Amino acid sequence: MRIAVLASGSSGNSLVVSSGGTSVLVDAGISYKRTAEAMEGSGIDAETLRGVLVTHEHSDHVQGLGPVSRRLGLTVYASAGTHDRCAGRVGRCPERVVVEAGEEFEIGELAVFPFALSHDCAEPIGYSLSDGRHRVAIATDLGVVGGSVRHHLAIADCVVLEFNHDERMLIDGTYPWHLKRRIMSNVGHLSNGFAARELERLADGPMSTLILAHISRENNTPDLALATARAVLEQSGRPDVNVVPALQNEWLAPLEVGWRAGGSEAYEREPGTQCTR
Repeated sequence: MRIAVLASGSSGNSLVVSSGGTSVLVDAGISYKRTAEAMEGSGIDAETLRGVLVTHEHSDHVQGLGPVSRRLGLTVYASAGTHDRCAGRVGRCPERVVVEAGEEFEIGELAVFPFALSHDCAEPIGYSLSDGRHRVAIATDLGVVGGSVRHHLAIADCVVLEFNHDERMLIDGTYPWHLKRRIMSNVGHLSNGFAARELERLADGPMSTLILAHISRENNTPDLALATARAVLEQSGRPDVNVVPALQNEWLAPLEVGWRAGGSEAYEREPGTQCTR
């Protein structure tokens, strides 16, 4: 089982989870051209794609959904609320399938379990995907971590978790106060601090890889998010977890789910593992 992040941030989000001959996109928040380039650069065969799992209707998650689904012939999976809110801007799709939080379904070799998120949109969901041996849990764009989210994070080998902002940078930054309040609310985005507290709860679980997602370019830095995550994992006795920041303008080449790092310094940006646009 492998995971590749094509883009992550407020300007567009998309990643690919693969097992055997089955791959699925999670969100299509970048253009078809960027999606195709990132997949090619990451060695992902577009022929293995079986669908797009959509988390919610905000533009940074669906702005490329129409062209991507049509040109690659992909079924679009989303909650009823998400389908309803983004149908007009997405346009025609090969097929739409409504999914519900708590109702498991299969796409090829992957079992998919949607779970509810807390975010300011119609009916947001995160996804837990398993190939029977390993599991990936994806939780971004959420203001708080509820019990269902926590359950799926706790049983995952690879956790994709939002580290959106540093609270002090956000408060001292240039955003208008109403936007700061929205980001810090229970239906906003997870800060480094709140995300780090969740990592403490995962110390006894199978997590071997942590991907830091949706890092704000204005109110955070990859280095700060990385230092925060590594510190809490060290304190929790989990220096073996491979911690990787996902970035907006670079794609992250596929990572093997279940692979264990030798220590918290295992992530280094090496030629060929990250491709700058």
